[in-house]
Amino acid sequence: MAPAPGVAAPADPGAVTLEAAPRLVLPSADRLARLMAVADDEASIVRVPDRDPRRAVLSSLHAVTGVVQAYDGMLTMRVLDAGGKESNPLMKPVAGNSGVMLGVKVAAAVATVIGTETLWHDNHRVAAILTSIAANVGMAMIARHNAGVLARLEGR
Repeated sequence: MAPAPGVAAPADPGAVTLEAAPRLVLPSADRLARLMAVADDEASIVRVPDRDPRRAVLSSLHAVTGVVQAYDGMLTMRVLDAGGKESNPLMKPVAGNSGVMLGVKVAAAVATVIGTETLWHDNHRVAAILTSIAANVGMAMIARHNAGVLARLEGR
């Protein structure tokens, strides 16, 4: 049986010795400088922009948008099940169908995210953040109202 590559044939069957490792050859300082030199044309240089901390804020606000819309939809369905009625004239046609209501809530969340993303990409970054905050606060106020209506209907 032949020894594995890199292992010398031992004189003693119980002993294993390793062959000398290959030498590591580094490039010369001149060659290293040429390898690291930046190309003359600007097209080959890729500039990575610094991460904007406002981007993290907007992304977090997108998550809040989804949560607030889902919470309001859930509260609305519970109010309707408890005998309440939808007072928003735009939502009255869909109030009796939970699947359509869910679709409208998802569409509202997606529309808010798309709108604020469009503002962001058009370099209206502060406006994107403020718009998202305003939409979330408005929806949270509606959800809070629905929670109060539900508490009254349930006798709490």
